[in-house]
Amino acid sequence: MALPTDTMGAGVGGSLTADIPLLWGSKINDYYRYNLTLAQFFIDRSEELADGGSDVYTPNIVAMSTAAKSNSVAVTLNNPIQTKNTLTVSTWKESSFMIEDREMAQLKKSYYLQNKLAKSAAWEVAQDLDDAIAAQFTNFTTAGNIVGLASANVADSTLLAAIAILETAGVPVYGGDTAWIMHPNTFYRQIGSVDKLTLWQNTQTELPRSKAPTRSLYSIPVIVSPAVPLGAGAVGENSARLNLLANNDAIHWARMTLPGGAAKSFTGENGVRIQESYQEIYLATLVTVDLCYGTMLNQPTGAVKIRSHSVAVGL
Repeated sequence: MALPTDTMGAGVGGSLTADIPLLWGSKINDYYRYNLTLAQFFIDRSEELADGGSDVYTPNIVAMSTAAKSNSVAVTLNNPIQTKNTLTVSTWKESSFMIEDREMAQLKKSYYLQNKLAKSAAWEVAQDLDDAIAAQFTNFTTAGNIVGLASANVADSTLLAAIAILETAGVPVYGGDTAWIMHPNTFYRQIGSVDKLTLWQNTQTELPRSKAPTRSLYSIPVIVSPAVPLGAGAVGENSARLNLLANNDAIHWARMTLPGGAAKSFTGENGVRIQESYQEIYLATLVTVDLCYGTMLNQPTGAVKIRSHSVAVGL
């Protein structure tokens, strides 16, 4: 039977039942922000949609040329053709659950269960956005910006080649806006076995034996995320792990601030909306967490794609 559209007041009563959006809203938004590993790094354009709209435009500034100047000769004018990238915010995802009255009565008394549900709801929408950003990795197709092989582990020479490619292109590698983005298998099982980067005689630290691996390679921070995708279809990329060395301007994303829909609704500063309504036919409270977002490849040469074995050669 379909859920009813005409709902009445809360069933069990009490603060939790009446104020789920209010009590959980900030918490869910906080957990959501904490779980965004890729979105925290790449450029967030959400503020530009604060007053409405669904598209954000970015002009592509074409480099101008210089010309020799002689006396009594007019200057040479540049006439660059400007294009634009369009970031469309239209992907709408939700995570919903119902809590029946008996469980609601128990939930009111358990901070642990409240916390668990809030974390779960926030993680789902955060992971969906990170996955959408990671899906853009396959779109870095500039031939000179691809290194590594699907059949091999990432080697030290591959890392150095990636740095050289970005620096040759004028991308600021050491300005704080560039990072390695690697799958856990790549970082721990492949990079972790490169002697130059881990052994004491090379690093002068006790890192391999007594500390967690430092998430930094050649003084460039490392973001480790299970969202890093596998390649499919493209020559040389089928089943390859598609890691990156990327500047944060390479990918842009934005989320829309949705209006309050239900009578009991909360939208946090991170754009996650939490709504509650009571479904009498089920004697249950329906909670919906949703987010509307979009992603865009902004700078095709702003990253080097690092292909590697999906797990690790030899395992």
